[in-house]
Amino acid sequence: MQLERTLTVARMEAEASATAGLDDVWRWLIRCQANPVRLDVGDLPALGQGTRLRLALPMNAPRAVICTLWLLEDVDAGGCLVAGQLRVVAHPTGSEIRLSFTGRTAMAVTSGPLHNEAHDVARQLLGVIAQSIERPNLERAAV
Repeated sequence: MQLERTLTVARMEAEASATAGLDDVWRWLIRCQANPVRLDVGDLPALGQGTRLRLALPMNAPRAVICTLWLLEDVDAGGCLVAGQLRVVAHPTGSEIRLSFTGRTAMAVTSGPLHNEAHDVARQLLGVIAQSIERPNLERAAV
């Protein structure tokens, strides 16, 4: 008797806030276009490996930005681990933005960090993105 194994694609979702404006988001996205962001194991401990974050050309609306992103293995010609959409919505009167990520594992998995901790990976990824966007604001405030 042969056992049939079901492979599933893990969905992942997360939301986060940051103190930044859409101008800060645009500057960060532009910087990241040509240079994928390297993330080490400490940035995404739930994933347990180094990765590179690639971003597509963003689209915008009056108070929002949406961008496709891919999380790749941190090796030459690394395979895609996660693919999804990053959405950033600005508060109408405040200086806060709301980031959300919806994605899926890029390959079918039956076990491992991407299967068991997909939402933790998504939360950690958004946390790293939010900190990266906020960092220039902190540097300008200190000057």
